[in-house]
Amino acid sequence: MVKISQAQVSDYAEIHQMILDFATFQKTPEKVSISLDDMKINADDFKALIIRDQEKAIGFATYYFGFSSWSGRHLFLDDLYLETPYRKQGLGQEIMDQLESIAKNHQCKSMRWLVSKWNDSAIGFYKKRGAVIEDTELTCMLKLK
Repeated sequence: MVKISQAQVSDYAEIHQMILDFATFQKTPEKVSISLDDMKINADDFKALIIRDQEKAIGFATYYFGFSSWSGRHLFLDDLYLETPYRKQGLGQEIMDQLESIAKNHQCKSMRWLVSKWNDSAIGFYKKRGAVIEDTELTCMLKLK
């Protein structure tokens, strides 16, 4: 039986391993710089759902709250990952439903996230939920030392 719940610090090691797995799936393992200790030190900011089949962790969704000068408070879905055998079984819908509920409970006006241009499966999944996939802006990142 699959269960989706709010992650606890005791779940972080499993989530960290899945973050590494997700980065490999994305073909960018070199981009992961967060450590398990970083996650624990920032536990107040690290918000995640963990997905389990029995006791085995099979996926996660990380998110945070932001505020847009144009549209107000939003929930930003940082990562959504399910191990391959658990995809296309409706779990993604359940996870998104739970995130939407969290967003509404925190008076968010919208949810936002990024999707890789090459990930047609994910793009299709999000479009079926009614998401608008915008391509008018590029993501910028400045690494701080």
